[in-house]
Amino acid sequence: MGVVIVLAILGAILIPRLTVALMSRRLRNRRSTDVDEHRRAKRADTTVAVVQSLSRYAAIVAGILGIFAFGFTSSGSTVLGVSLLIAIVGFAAQSVLRDVIAGTMVVAERWFDVGDAITIEPWGMSGVVEAITLRSVKLRGLGGETMRIHNQHMYGVRVARNGIRPLTIEFYVTDAVKGRELITRVSELLPSGPMHLLSSSLEVEEEQQLGSLTRLAASGAVPPGREWLLETFAMDLLRELDTDHVIAHGPVAYLSDTVAAQRFARSVAPSLDIDA
Repeated sequence: MGVVIVLAILGAILIPRLTVALMSRRLRNRRSTDVDEHRRAKRADTTVAVVQSLSRYAAIVAGILGIFAFGFTSSGSTVLGVSLLIAIVGFAAQSVLRDVIAGTMVVAERWFDVGDAITIEPWGMSGVVEAITLRSVKLRGLGGETMRIHNQHMYGVRVARNGIRPLTIEFYVTDAVKGRELITRVSELLPSGPMHLLSSSLEVEEEQQLGSLTRLAASGAVPPGREWLLETFAMDLLRELDTDHVIAHGPVAYLSDTVAAQRFARSVAPSLDIDA
């Protein structure tokens, strides 16, 4: 046991230093402007930090066992020390076990799949699912950043159907022709693509004549996190382009989905006339 303690202490001192020296030699004379080299350097720093941490833990564990082995001569003390170590490890493993149980339920109940656009509550973490494990979930945000969360901390998840956010822009105009032209002009100014407006243009879904006014409703879809393109930016464009002042009311933007509309339609019961 004494040899183990000495080796653990020496390892805690020498292994991190040797690792740092090897990594420094490996990364020497490399261009600092190379992105790949920066990534390798960060991974090397991570490796050094992990090795340092593990070596310290090894020294601490060996020290605890050594205290019970040499500080107390009875065999019962050694058993007590091992039991204490097992209890500490078991207590630390509770968090991992909770993650595994929660991850098993998430996978079994199919909360979401890889490639889905989700928002994890209550943290508001939004992105596309890149990986699912029994311990954690990895997300890729719109800005390219990666996010990880332990499964036990996912209290709720919002999943965007088909990975998109469908929105409708609605307003009332005094001239239907000029109103449709406004929608066309706004569509030409909105950026389109997988990170912006997912369709090439806004599509007029509804046109309803209400007296002297015409109600226009145009739909579009954006990825989660880009709702501002239609909720704010498109609204400002419509007002600025309306030089003829044909917009009488609005515009307003709201989330819309055909499946959600069908579900809500089923839940609304018709009013019944009941005789007293």
